[in-house]
Amino acid sequence: MMTLVLIASYLLAYPLSVAASWLLLIALHEGGHALAALLLMPGEVQVYLGSYHQPEASYHHQFGRLHVFIKRKIWQWRGGCCYANKAAAVSRWRYCVFVLAGPLVPLLVASLGFYLGMRYENGMHRIFLLLFLFFAIVSALKNLFPSHNTIPLANGQLLGSDGFLLRQALFLPALTRQAEQAAASLAAGNYAESAKLYLALLRKTTPTCDLLRRTIHALLQTEQYPKALLLSRRQHLFTAELTDDDRFTHGLILSRLGQHLAAIDAYTALIEQPQPYLNAYNNRGYTYNLLGNYTLALADFNQVIAREPDQAYAYNNRGLALLKLGQEAAGLADIQHGLALDPTNAYGYRNLGIYYLDRGEYPAALQHFEQAQQLDATTHELSTYMAKTHQHLAQGASTGGLLP
Repeated sequence: MMTLVLIASYLLAYPLSVAASWLLLIALHEGGHALAALLLMPGEVQVYLGSYHQPEASYHHQFGRLHVFIKRKIWQWRGGCCYANKAAAVSRWRYCVFVLAGPLVPLLVASLGFYLGMRYENGMHRIFLLLFLFFAIVSALKNLFPSHNTIPLANGQLLGSDGFLLRQALFLPALTRQAEQAAASLAAGNYAESAKLYLALLRKTTPTCDLLRRTIHALLQTEQYPKALLLSRRQHLFTAELTDDDRFTHGLILSRLGQHLAAIDAYTALIEQPQPYLNAYNNRGYTYNLLGNYTLALADFNQVIAREPDQAYAYNNRGLALLKLGQEAAGLADIQHGLALDPTNAYGYRNLGIYYLDRGEYPAALQHFEQAQQLDATTHELSTYMAKTHQHLAQGASTGGLLP
């Protein structure tokens, strides 16, 4: 009977020891960061136990400069984090000590506890001490490894691992130079080089909303849409810093990848705001054109023209919608008016090319496509339309000018 009781006690002690070890590890890890911050850094120090910055769901206790937030529902604990104000103003060695203290303090405490505990006779305390030492070692190795994975905080920021932050601090001058080079390349229009530098920088530093924004811009200019979409989704974690331009760019990327329905959802969200984002009407109308929903496209371009009567882009693309709906005179008039407003708008010539392509007038179509290409070779789907036109012309030449 005593043997069964002893076995049951040990079986119960194991899960309790795991839970206790995990909770204590979180407290010591964030406490290590906080202790180093209080000793080496000025300003307020905030520690979150059980959450990634959720003050509204936590008990708040203040001890001088130290603010401790303990999540109320202990069964919902999900790690923790520590903030030290004015951390950027301190020397690098102080910041490195602040970062290292997190994983090293629980490791030191666990090692000392295991050493002292093993000096006493056998008991259930040994299970806890052994498990705690194991978790402390694993946690230290995991946190000190410079992983690129980040944790989204409740306040919209992204948190890197301790190892990632440590590497970032140690190589700060080199990272700063690389950021300056990437910005200079972007300003000079050297988008391929800028995208390469920014992507390398993202692998070495904690992403910010602005860094992601710049990288996405460079990727868009080089038509690297899948990479741009991945970064745009990461950027949407910065809820507080996200702008309408960022949301609009996200819709544009989706459209460029052929995810038109998702793009329409993104544009619609911008339109249905208290202050509608005007260009979202333009792009949603353009997307409706791509999907063949010309009546809906027409309605969106009407909205743009009603608000900005000098919008050449809207006239050019409303003209295409009218042409597709069979309203030839009105459609051509719109495109001609758009080109009168802005003779350099490549979409006017591209849409005239589509009109002649649909009519089977391939030389005229090619002429207009080539004009669009001279103005802007990156005009959407222009290369596709030109390839179709060349194909028809080649077929016509091989059949003596007669096409089926």
